[in-house]
Amino acid sequence: MIVLVRLLGLLSLGMAQRIGRILGWSLWIRRTRAREVARVNLALTYPHLSEQERNQMLRNTLRHNGMVGTEMGVFWGKEITDVLGLIRQVHNPQLLDEALADTRGLLILAPHIGNWEQLNTYLSDRCRLTIMFKPAKNPYFDAWMRRRREKSGAVLVPTTAGGVRSLFKTLQKGGVAGFLPDQEPQRRSGVMVPFMGVPTLTPRMPYELLQRTGARAVMAYALRRPDASGFDIHFIEPDAEIYSDNAEAACAALNRSVEQVVAAAPEQYQWTYKRFKRQPDGIPSPYAAARVP
Repeated sequence: MIVLVRLLGLLSLGMAQRIGRILGWSLWIRRTRAREVARVNLALTYPHLSEQERNQMLRNTLRHNGMVGTEMGVFWGKEITDVLGLIRQVHNPQLLDEALADTRGLLILAPHIGNWEQLNTYLSDRCRLTIMFKPAKNPYFDAWMRRRREKSGAVLVPTTAGGVRSLFKTLQKGGVAGFLPDQEPQRRSGVMVPFMGVPTLTPRMPYELLQRTGARAVMAYALRRPDASGFDIHFIEPDAEIYSDNAEAACAALNRSVEQVVAAAPEQYQWTYKRFKRQPDGIPSPYAAARVP
């Protein structure tokens, strides 16, 4: 895997994305797990679209999903200055500037859209960013991946109790922490609130971080531009209710904020993730009903 990523790092962004589109096409023509999970997700979240429209979105989604994979070589295999050179425009940069100047601490909420590695590189160049990561199963690849990510200046903490404490300490000291808000937590760590009209187990962590530290939140994402011309970085304010002292209200506001991000480029969102696996008691997983591999 390390050799493959390094080889991809020798390619231009355009060539890496072309290979990614071929990979996405291979996911489309076969009954793959990625295709069937995305098909279920799109049917749940876009029921108003025709089947033909959802199939077109599905094909585009898989193309972008393939590009996410092949772009890893570009981000992990090239110099930081080269990666930063792929950024064409930063939208609403004053929002980040104001938040970084605030002494309350800043929680960056970055949904899985576009390429979050590009966003990580940009943010790490602007500030000391502490982010959580799930260690890879292979210890050699995990160590290499961690070195590559930390090379950009990010501080990585594991998805453990100790890592959670590190996020709290970072924000309490007025620092910057990053969190991926659209991953499904364990039931004990989540709240069931709507996302795109679907009951969704949503992480309480952002609510707890904001309530206990008084930090400010900003939504951030990096979108892929057409024709391999690079990426745009976007910053937007989250729904104001995200600061509510009611967990359900705050988590619902978090999901509405993610919805706003998804609306910017639905085809670039990671629909291949089983976001709706844990449903309310008595309701089966939609993926089991569809016999997703």
